[in-house]
Amino acid sequence: MKTAGWSRKASPFHAGEQEVQERMGVRDRIEKLGRRVVRDYLPEQHREFYGLLPFLVIGTTDDEGRPWVSVLTGPPGFITTPDAHHLRIESQPLYGSPLAETLAIGTHVGILGILPENRRRNRSTGRIVGIDAAGLTIALDQTFGNCPQYIQTRAIDFLPTITAAPMASREIDDGDALDAAARQLIERSDTLFVATAYLPEEDQGESPEFGADASHRGGSPGFVRVEDDRTFVFPDFSGNFHFNTVGNIVRNPRAGFLFIDFESGDLLYVSGRAEIEWDGPQVSAYEGAERFIRLHVESWRRVRQSLPLRFEFGEYAPNLEGLGSWDQMDARLAADAERNAYLPYEVSRVEDESDVVRSIYLKRADGKPVAAHEPGQFLPIRVQPAGQETPAMRTYTVSDAANGSEYRLSVKRENDGLVSRFIHDELEPGSRIEAMAPRGKFKLDRDSDRAVVLVSAGVGITPMIAMANALIADGAGRAIHFVHGARDGASHAFAAHLRAQAEGNPGFHVHTAYSRPRPEDHLGTDYDHEGRVDVERLKRVLPFDDFDFYLCGPQAFMQDLHDDLVAMRVPAERIRYESFGPATVFDRSAPPAPKPVSATVPVKVRFARSGVDAEWQPDSGTLLDLAEAQGIDAPFSCRSGICGACATRATCGSVDYVEEPTADAADDEVLVCCSTPRAPEGDSCGDEQGLVLDL
Repeated sequence: MKTAGWSRKASPFHAGEQEVQERMGVRDRIEKLGRRVVRDYLPEQHREFYGLLPFLVIGTTDDEGRPWVSVLTGPPGFITTPDAHHLRIESQPLYGSPLAETLAIGTHVGILGILPENRRRNRSTGRIVGIDAAGLTIALDQTFGNCPQYIQTRAIDFLPTITAAPMASREIDDGDALDAAARQLIERSDTLFVATAYLPEEDQGESPEFGADASHRGGSPGFVRVEDDRTFVFPDFSGNFHFNTVGNIVRNPRAGFLFIDFESGDLLYVSGRAEIEWDGPQVSAYEGAERFIRLHVESWRRVRQSLPLRFEFGEYAPNLEGLGSWDQMDARLAADAERNAYLPYEVSRVEDESDVVRSIYLKRADGKPVAAHEPGQFLPIRVQPAGQETPAMRTYTVSDAANGSEYRLSVKRENDGLVSRFIHDELEPGSRIEAMAPRGKFKLDRDSDRAVVLVSAGVGITPMIAMANALIADGAGRAIHFVHGARDGASHAFAAHLRAQAEGNPGFHVHTAYSRPRPEDHLGTDYDHEGRVDVERLKRVLPFDDFDFYLCGPQAFMQDLHDDLVAMRVPAERIRYESFGPATVFDRSAPPAPKPVSATVPVKVRFARSGVDAEWQPDSGTLLDLAEAQGIDAPFSCRSGICGACATRATCGSVDYVEEPTADAADDEVLVCCSTPRAPEGDSCGDEQGLVLDL
């Protein structure tokens, strides 16, 4: 009787796959999982599955080392398993298929069995050990089941006239630059198949973790973008974290692709060199993309009406709904370019989260996607309460993970708070306010693989909800401990949401403390203990593990927790906290910051967008003060370098900070609220100016 899992001492993953797993922070977890799910044989369930298939996707490499993807077809039953270690395929390559040229004893193959009708699939790797007039036999090296993500359902029909003569001559087009028909097929496809291979010369491909691989990628029609007649690119979404395809590309950039015209039966084979775009503005702006894979085409071949099958579309994979598109990405990048401008937003809905916290949902008034944000960042807004002569500006945390279409702000009513009362009393669906793009340094570290502890009190829950929702959506498997303190059940925002997340996600753990519970608040149901959240409570709640801590709440709450965690030898870099205005936390373990400097001579400043030239003097104050003195309506909120609302592009010259900012700014931006111009060095800005601001 076969034992489940990988029985060999060596890892089931080669160095390229391991490198990507390390990069994505899942190496240890996936090594353990891989040893359970990757096998060197087919379990009975998978043997039965291959017998149901009407087609099989196969990846091979040619004599020049170029990977290609091919298809073998036959009525269900054309694939059999003589034993758990072999596949017998009674079929011949289709006319014009690259497999006809790569078919040989010893050829490494990647195998993808996929049944679109029910979204089942199985992947295997192996080598061809037998070829005869009826078909071929493959000895298996690795096999594993694959998740149903991104598979569109389709019913399959045979065409008897084609099935009877699948290798009959067909019309073939080929080249090294994609023609118009090839580009059109690629850009309307919702499915592609990809072949990669890693066969290190020193190993000669004898180890089972090396070899060819065949895989599937799916998305909404148009998820593959043709950049020119020799290049196309597509987003790579979250998968099973094995990174077989990506790991192969890391070590061997050659890749082959197959696009199927499901209506005509045309097959488009493409081979070239792949590159991975790991990060950058475009990857961040494409919702759901973890990276882009780009192929530089070297050769392609289209065989008309080749496939003896036709497919009747059923429905798209349900998880496509949360993914972006190229148009949305372009729009979000355009929105990011406007990040320092106040733009009109419309309230789409309003929801009460507790007796004191209300959420407003904001969409851009022009219908465009909103700029991207990271969980934990905040949104600068500008509102005009009734009776106020000038607009009021505030910053509020975005309280949900990014979705590309809207922001959610969850605001506590403060009786003496002008803007919070305005939000609670005056805003309703259809109301309009203005907002910049989100910003802030308090962000979730998504590259870490450590367990996460989110500790909040009161309305400090808002960034934690965003982080928790993002972590769950990422599906990276990090344990999440959500520890929150509230006065009572009436003031506890998002209580029902947290309970639902805990019930639906085994790795999500919630602990709630009420400082003054009401009679109707039930211990063990509504809350877990009476009192406040402190480090002693964390010791009782948390298992022994290595954590990343995130803190948000009143200043004293965060300061005490921060000091106590540092005293427990938690590295300061693993303790992140929201720092805003009076709630600033001081890291007493850090060395003192260098003393700020400021120019002592007059400096000429040009406000380029306003067309104003001014001279800054040592008694002029900050650059924001100088701008206001010139009648320039510069954006700001906190005036202390905490919120980042005043970030302005400096096209020439440099600044010094009179108060070291905690907000982040792009490399070409300065925070004018807490900076002064640096005395010019040479004539870097010409003879007239020491600093040029895009303001």
